[in-house]
Amino acid sequence: MGAHAQDLEESTAATPYAHSFASRLMGRAVLRDSLTASVVRVSPFHGRRLRPFIWRDFQSMDDGGGSLRVGLPMLHVLRAIRARRSSDGAAAAAADRESIDYVHFQECHVPQTNALLSRTFWPGIDVSEALQYPEFSVVALYRRRVVGCAFLTPDAYVTYVAVAAGWEGAGIAKYMVYHLTRTLPTKDVTLHVSATNPAMLLYQQLGFKPETYVTGFYRDYLPKDSRACPHAFFMRLRRW
Repeated sequence: MGAHAQDLEESTAATPYAHSFASRLMGRAVLRDSLTASVVRVSPFHGRRLRPFIWRDFQSMDDGGGSLRVGLPMLHVLRAIRARRSSDGAAAAAADRESIDYVHFQECHVPQTNALLSRTFWPGIDVSEALQYPEFSVVALYRRRVVGCAFLTPDAYVTYVAVAAGWEGAGIAKYMVYHLTRTLPTKDVTLHVSATNPAMLLYQQLGFKPETYVTGFYRDYLPKDSRACPHAFFMRLRRW
């Protein structure tokens, strides 16, 4: 190594984690390995005791043969980064312990959740109000990163369902919607979905039926230059 290269290397400071590429992939270091606390919480809406985890999924990232599922490009990237920083044994051991964690919505999830929804639908979405009734919410986490979220109102209307780009192959949306439909087992669950959104097929698989075609339903929400379809289907999951 030449003298100039050595001086340059010694003068280059490490990037703080908060501003690093790794933090953009895995989230802020609020907790060591997760973005949720392993404590029981009480809902301010019904006073229900909420478990730390709704479900910890250790299997959906695997293709059934011991290899990483193909439809998860972001997880492939993360594992490749960790493999470069760790010995092969350490990286493999970490992969064996990985899970997608489904939890109720918490205040520490708000920034990432709002950002995910704003990217998925339209700018300026803020779901902080859902903290008032967290039992009608579900957030999917990979370590410290929000990779999915879904919200239901106490009146059984699904407001948002979103999965981060690169995580579509783990069945996250299907589990989140299924979980929400079970939180109010005696009520019809309703939602609107864009007429061109392939998620409509998922909703139909879970028992939702289209009832009405609503022209211009999303027009007031979408930016004027948006190419997204403003029309929607109103769908219902009937209980009786």
